Amino acid sequence: MKPLNYGAAVLALFLIACGRSPLAGGTRIADGVYWRLNTLGEGERAPSDSDSVFVRVRMARLNAPAGSLFSTERWYPMGSGRAMDSYFNRLHQGDSATALLRSSLVPWAELGMQPPDPHRDTGWVQMELSLRLVRSLAESRELAHAALMARTQADEQRILEEFFTRDDRPWVRSMGVWYALDPAAGHGPRVQSAELVTLAYKASFLDNGRVFDDQSGRNAGLTFRLGDPGQVIKGLEVAAHLLPAHGGGGWFVIPAELAFGPDGSSSGIVPPWTPVLYRVDVVAAPAGEARVSQDR
Repeated sequence: MKPLNYGAAVLALFLIACGRSPLAGGTRIADGVYWRLNTLGEGERAPSDSDSVFVRVRMARLNAPAGSLFSTERWYPMGSGRAMDSYFNRLHQGDSATALLRSSLVPWAELGMQPPDPHRDTGWVQMELSLRLVRSLAESRELAHAALMARTQADEQRILEEFFTRDDRPWVRSMGVWYALDPAAGHGPRVQSAELVTLAYKASFLDNGRVFDDQSGRNAGLTFRLGDPGQVIKGLEVAAHLLPAHGGGGWFVIPAELAFGPDGSSSGIVPPWTPVLYRVDVVAAPAGEARVSQDR
């Protein structure tokens, strides 16, 4: 942590005692907080609680070079009672401003910086803000969806690497999938091709854990004849071959090649080049005709 500028701190206290702002041209907007609008942008758009804002932030001690303490450009979410909202709400797109506030009043975590010890650091911090862009929730969702639909094979490889780095299950690779079977699933005859099998499963995305298909509840399950074309994704056929015919389960990481491929699912739920995680259990086949998977 950089040493405090005690001369500047004493001067600031003197100016406050005299009723003057320690921030040249600034006004007091709260206890220990002063504000100055530097430039007006050409945009008229102001952020609302559901928006995201792209902001340049530069932090410095009083009278030190801008950004000498911390500097970043990034998107920040609005709403949910965040302290930075009170500053962003004062700006329109294209505006820039300076806030002078006590270190203990800076929302360091929201800005993405480790906060200093509040008991040791009570000095002034100058925060320069430049509001570059404002994006609505609908715009953010549209852009996020477009990014998902533009996934490549390189994105799939990155997702797989990140997943296996953080997951400590004893994964084994066979027939193009990774699997980790329950201990009890290591015994008994396996499901064979042309046999009728019922699989209860829950499917989720590797990167965020969101479930996109669930056939694991009571009286649920998908019944099909193993090997018949068009019934399930290839990865589920592999999972069935690796599980005991009379009951057993495990976890299966299925790459895009054996899941929904380079184009994703026809429903649009699964993006292109997306590896998926399935929890699969073999259950007794119910009477009646087989049901077709809903995520094809």
